[in-house]
Amino acid sequence: MRWRKYSGMVGGRELIFEREYDFAPVIVWDALLDSELVSGWLAEAAIEPVLGGEYNLRWVNRTALALSVGRITLLKPAELLQVETTSVGRWRFDLAEFEGGNRGTRTRVVLRVTSDVDPAFEARVKADWHTNLDQLDDLLHGHPVDWANWDRDRHEAWARHFDDAANSAS
Repeated sequence: MRWRKYSGMVGGRELIFEREYDFAPVIVWDALLDSELVSGWLAEAAIEPVLGGEYNLRWVNRTALALSVGRITLLKPAELLQVETTSVGRWRFDLAEFEGGNRGTRTRVVLRVTSDVDPAFEARVKADWHTNLDQLDDLLHGHPVDWANWDRDRHEAWARHFDDAANSAS
C-alpha cells in the first residue's frame, strides 16, 4: 500500500493530507496544473497555470456538485500551489523533493483543504480527497481515471476510505 497520512482539526475545518509519490516534483507539479493531466485524476479541468489564473473544474462523478470555479492565489513552481474555489474551499499543495524511490527522487505532497464543511459531511470530504490522491498516483503511473466507469473502477476504494474516515471520527 502507498504511504499516506492524514491529520485534521474538526473545529478549524482544515484537513491535511500527506502523500509521497515516486516522481520528481516537476512531474507531480505538471499533474496539478496541466488541464489535461488534472482531467485524468481530479475532474474535467480548464486551468490558466499562472498566478491569478482560473482553475475551473467540472466534477464528472459527483452529481450534487457540477462545477467549481477557482483561481490560483499562490504559485511557486514545483513547490507551492494554492487554489481558492467558490464551492469546495481553498486547497494548498506543498511539494518537497527527497531522495529515494525507483527514480532516485520522490515528492512529498502536503495538501491542506480549508472549507466550511459541516461535520456530518467530513468523512465524505476525507474519502473524496484520499480517492483523488490515489487517482493522482495512478495518473502518474500512466493510468488516468476512466470517468465513464468510475463507479465500477473506483467506488469500492472510495467506500473503504469513507469507512476509515467515519470510523476514525468516532
